[in-house]
Amino acid sequence: MSVGIGVRVGSLVSTLVVASNEPGTPDPIVIVRDTVLYLCSDGDAVLGGGEPPAGAEFVSTVSGFVARVGDPEGVATSDGTRFRAEDVVASAMRSLVRECEPLPTFGGRDGGAPRVVACYPSMWEPDLVADLRNSLNYAGLSEISLVSDAEAACAWFESEVSEKPGQLIGSYHVDDTGATVTLVRSGSSSGRSFRFAAGRGSSPTAQLSSALGAFGWLPSNLDAIVVTADGVVARDDVALRGVADALAGKFGVHVVVGPGPEQAAALGAAIIAAGFRSSTRPNKPIGLPPSYDVTEVLTAIRGPLRLDDETPGAETEPPGPEPAESAGEAEVAAAPVVTVEARAESESEPSGGSRVLLWVLVALLVVAVAAATVFLLI
Repeated sequence: MSVGIGVRVGSLVSTLVVASNEPGTPDPIVIVRDTVLYLCSDGDAVLGGGEPPAGAEFVSTVSGFVARVGDPEGVATSDGTRFRAEDVVASAMRSLVRECEPLPTFGGRDGGAPRVVACYPSMWEPDLVADLRNSLNYAGLSEISLVSDAEAACAWFESEVSEKPGQLIGSYHVDDTGATVTLVRSGSSSGRSFRFAAGRGSSPTAQLSSALGAFGWLPSNLDAIVVTADGVVARDDVALRGVADALAGKFGVHVVVGPGPEQAAALGAAIIAAGFRSSTRPNKPIGLPPSYDVTEVLTAIRGPLRLDDETPGAETEPPGPEPAESAGEAEVAAAPVVTVEARAESESEPSGGSRVLLWVLVALLVVAVAAATVFLLI
């Protein structure tokens, strides 16, 4: 067994999940932040606010940047400065990962530090994914792998819910501007995703039927459907349940609403980072806390604990996103900052001590599962 880190920067809510690849493991670690990047006077950036770095202060904010990736005009901060949106997304991911640092030197799929997998919207064209990849590399995050929302959400389903691998799974992702339908087979997307704008009159069942027909699939070929969401609509449990019920009634397949539901992709990305394992038996799905909560508690496991003596050296912080070159040429009005409902007090930024506790508990989980595996083999 190993652990991995999954990251997803959403339109309103961003999530980091630390989870194992053992099917049925019930206790992931979840950190959720508002998708508002606070820029500091020293060039640093903090996602969701909180306390600025020592000796610095917040000077501006930027939001709504995920939808602007690839836009040559970039995105404007509250003081009118423009940045490339993909650089802002990279800075947001860097801020999330930093909340887990220093990463331990154990627990990863290859025996070293846990891997990090980040999600991008399934409807993005390859050039947008390449833009984000370049920004991550520039920000010193070349170790972060990228996977689509749909592939990550379906990895969660195949690892935690499904009883057999290699299924054809439909990913139905709804947001505040429309819906994205993706077909995933054996962990990979079956061609490009289909995007349906809101208000076009077609139902979720008609949209999924169109996607199936475009690839020559019949409804009978579909094994399951995972419903996920992003933005304000993700708060509407009744509407999402209605979508799931309509799809289940039409196609007669297993339909699940992903946990969160905007957290399903981050959870799946963590499972991929840990080293995906398909389920071979019915499992209790991983339960995630409600959005705007942070949990640092894993199930208490008794057993020996062995920590490496070496402590990872401090990593030099990469700078925040650099202003776009065209910033000085045009006068740009400040972009309005999206105001998201206040987080619960439990969502405050984890302290250094809590990060140590987090990884100590992860180590306990790894040792206990390894001991159980040896016992079963004997």
